[in-house]
Amino acid sequence: MEGENAMSIASEASELSTDRVFDPDTYGNGDPDTFGLPLDLYARMRDREPLVKVKMDHPMLIDEVWVISRHQDIWEMDRDQETWASGRDHPLIWSYAPLNPKDKPGLLVQDGTEHRDKRKQVSHAFRPANTQRLEEKFRRYSAEAVEKAIEKRDFDFVQDLAHTLPVQALGDVMGIPEADRPQFFAWVDTFASPFDERVTPSFEIVAKSLMELWEYGLELVKEKERNPGDDVMTMIAQMNLPDNEIQGNVALFASGAAETTRAALSHGMHELMRRPDQMAWVSEHQNDIPATLPQEFVRIGNAIISLCRIATRDVEMHGQTIAEGEKVAMLFASGNFDENAIESPRDFDCARDPNPHLGFGRGPHSCLGKHIAAFEIKILMEELLQRTRSIKPAGPIDYVRDNYARGVYSLPVAVEPA
Repeated sequence: MEGENAMSIASEASELSTDRVFDPDTYGNGDPDTFGLPLDLYARMRDREPLVKVKMDHPMLIDEVWVISRHQDIWEMDRDQETWASGRDHPLIWSYAPLNPKDKPGLLVQDGTEHRDKRKQVSHAFRPANTQRLEEKFRRYSAEAVEKAIEKRDFDFVQDLAHTLPVQALGDVMGIPEADRPQFFAWVDTFASPFDERVTPSFEIVAKSLMELWEYGLELVKEKERNPGDDVMTMIAQMNLPDNEIQGNVALFASGAAETTRAALSHGMHELMRRPDQMAWVSEHQNDIPATLPQEFVRIGNAIISLCRIATRDVEMHGQTIAEGEKVAMLFASGNFDENAIESPRDFDCARDPNPHLGFGRGPHSCLGKHIAAFEIKILMEELLQRTRSIKPAGPIDYVRDNYARGVYSLPVAVEPA
């Protein structure tokens, strides 16, 4: 797979070349001083090429895509589903996706009344009140993971903490039996970062993992029909969806929620260790971490680099014409650092307020699990800080090599127990 998986779209492009924006090496070899992101490239794009067509040459990617990089443009596009459709093609720059309108539909690739009605049916499990009901479980999961990790003194924050809580929390929300969770999320990790050979040895394994996840989803829905609970999979079972739509939604909820929280926690912890003033501020609030911290973690550690929409008509934008049917990538990772929308965006500020980041989306397709993700981050950080005197880096951060998910592969830390 080494040759097959190598990108050719930016092999000789300069660091500020737009061709680099979807090169997995851009993110796998990211600069820790800029959150692992090509912030100078993003700034040049926002200033000089706020709408640009990027061509790609790789069997895993579509041939070309328009890219918007300004916060205001992304905000407006994400909210206008009449002009920018989700239900005409899959939402990625990849040539395939784990859900798509034709074969594996799900909420992310549906529009209008269909999307609104189905989202409303499943949204109960993600409401803030329901999240609070899960606090006792979330705290127990966090405390157990933290205590086990700090016994080692040196550990990998990603594997030992940032991965553990989302798997358990999302497992409860979705209704995945505890015994099935390791395998369930192993499938998710395999197809979420297909360009990193440490995660996904081959594209054949990606396909196999997807097939197994889809089949498991159908089996779990049948089980929920027999033994319903208060969870997402029960609600999906009660909606009488066709098999392919069940499979699309299982892939959507599993991949979106797990990777988002893990990435935000990992990037956020990395920045805290680099900024003693921020670590001190968070430590002072360790018994009740303010809601601003999870939002800043998500802003700088937004797991999703981009999502796409399809033009429903010809649209004039920035002096160019996007033709009906063409795909446009909303570059969330750039919008979250747009100085015209966010004050001093390159500063990491856990007390930032307001914080109009794009990490959870802003339109009809905004993240259903945003309250759960923020709650997980708050609880894990409280449990960790209450049990430690200090948290310091024990090695360099290692980013996932991908052009869709901004994952952290490893983050070695050393702690001194309280």
